[in-house]
Amino acid sequence: MRRLCLLLLGAAAGLAALAAGAQDRWRGPDGGYLPFATDEEVLAFLRDAEVIERKDLAEGINRPLKVRLRRGDLEAHAVFRTVNVKKPRHENGGNVYLDFHDSYLHECAAYEVSRLLGLDHVPPCVVRDLDRRRGTLQLWIENAMTEEKRRQRGLEAPGPVDWARQHQTLLLFDALIYNFDRNQGNMLIDPEWKLWFIDHTRSFHPSDQIEDLDRIVWCERRLWQRLRALDPAEVERRLSGLLEPGRIAHLLKRREVLVRHLGRRIAAAGEGAVLYDAVPRGGASVPRGSYRRPAPPPDGQTPQPRLCSTCRALAMSAAKRSGGAVST
Repeated sequence: MRRLCLLLLGAAAGLAALAAGAQDRWRGPDGGYLPFATDEEVLAFLRDAEVIERKDLAEGINRPLKVRLRRGDLEAHAVFRTVNVKKPRHENGGNVYLDFHDSYLHECAAYEVSRLLGLDHVPPCVVRDLDRRRGTLQLWIENAMTEEKRRQRGLEAPGPVDWARQHQTLLLFDALIYNFDRNQGNMLIDPEWKLWFIDHTRSFHPSDQIEDLDRIVWCERRLWQRLRALDPAEVERRLSGLLEPGRIAHLLKRREVLVRHLGRRIAAAGEGAVLYDAVPRGGASVPRGSYRRPAPPPDGQTPQPRLCSTCRALAMSAAKRSGGAVST
């Protein structure tokens, strides 16, 4: 009986922690947490809330709108995108992409893919009309800075291993959706040092190839399980209306490439060298709600990051992909 009581208490504590975590995910304009317990509640708010303010954003080549939403006493910011550009040929960074499509719908498609994988790095997104224009409305991440700003300010992540793992998740996600437009401006970091993935309108290129596949060396265990178990029928159902059938087919083929790649790494090095279990972010070693500057080096010397060789390689890989130098 005593053992049963302990198990029940542990389960209750776990559920309470999950409930608290669900509500401590999104902030409102005043900096406080929004009272949403699930993604479905956020999506309903994005669909139905009244737009009370709007302004053009200078950031981003597609000039989206930042809007303020209100439903009753609840207010939140969101970003509205309407871009829809098709080109037979597009050049980016010296590469040529055929059948290019820059679409607002891809933002919602990226969000749906993230949910299928059990990820919590892409803000909730819905399709909605605003001012007689069809677009996507995505929850705004408050008090966040871009990766570019982090580097400019000389800030370092308090947990280098967690930081490297988040970058690994980003690399895998971008490979799956074929996002060739990732840069320091569309990687957001919130005060808890969570990395948010935004701006996916140019993703889902119709190709089976994955560039720089060897950069993906780690994977969170549940993400690996979800990737392997991804049901093509469910993928098609969730992405229907957001992606053309051919782009969904290419997505599924890239998923097969990723599964083979990680499977080979696991077979060669063992699960312990490739897979890891997620740990809660925001513990004693990672202060919540604050950014941290690196400690000043002694005697004016240049500080050296205290990373193991594997983490250093991961950090260098992420920095190379985002066009900067290693500073974690």
